[in-house]
Amino acid sequence: MEIIILGSAGCTTIPRPTCQCKICKEAREKGIPYSRSGSSIFLKEINAIFDTPEEIKNQLNRENILKVDNIFYTHWHPDHTLGLRVIEEMNLYWLAEYIENKKPEKKVNVYALPDVMKDLLAIRNRFSPYLEYYKKKELVNLVELKNKQGIVIKRIKITPILVKPTPLENSTVYVLEHNDKKLIYAPCDVKPFPESELLKNAEILIIGGVVPDEPLKDNYFIPEENPLKAELYSIKDLIRIKERLRIRNLIITHIEEEWGKSFDDYKKLEQKYKKHDIRFAFDGMKIKL
Repeated sequence: MEIIILGSAGCTTIPRPTCQCKICKEAREKGIPYSRSGSSIFLKEINAIFDTPEEIKNQLNRENILKVDNIFYTHWHPDHTLGLRVIEEMNLYWLAEYIENKKPEKKVNVYALPDVMKDLLAIRNRFSPYLEYYKKKELVNLVELKNKQGIVIKRIKITPILVKPTPLENSTVYVLEHNDKKLIYAPCDVKPFPESELLKNAEILIIGGVVPDEPLKDNYFIPEENPLKAELYSIKDLIRIKERLRIRNLIITHIEEEWGKSFDDYKKLEQKYKKHDIRFAFDGMKIKL
């Protein structure tokens, strides 16, 4: 399997618009890997993207990705979905439609668990959900997945596992398998981490919602009683998950501007946690299993 980290930022990208902190200034001056865009990955073998952040079209162009056949969604949050208009930008040709009455030449398969699909279909104008509009335009096939039941596309097995961090929100962990190799993608809102035999013995876990070593931006420390402690993982939490599930390598993604750390800071943290095989994602990072 070949994976590209299209975007490694969290809900706040780096640089944050208008921000003049040293991390954002550095990112504007140096670009990638110091800059970070919305969280997404590309799975090369099946031309699949996971989530569509607002920057997705720029990410695809940056990596010279010429074909997208499949889109998998983890959850509804704006930083993971508001780039869904890439569907029409890729495949809708207005002149051919209006002058020759031609339909789009291809449809993109959009996959999500039922609860997540309901959330996606709630993204709408007063006439219809946007995805229903794309379906009417013959741009998409909407496919509901079943929890813990894998589908196979070109010998890649993809299994969604539902996470329910609160009664009002749902998220998804995806298990990708090929040739006895396993990668887990869990970018956001995956605490508590789900229990499943499918999650054991993976080569790599790509996971978000992680607070790096404090202090954070503006010298913030998160108090123990603060709700963020219940929502986010510490690196110590990840090490325990890694050991319990016998995962070989961890890659931390969904990195927030508010953590107040530069690419160089994360390289230093990699050295600190080297014995635990922990790395930090960056835009354009290539992973091969």
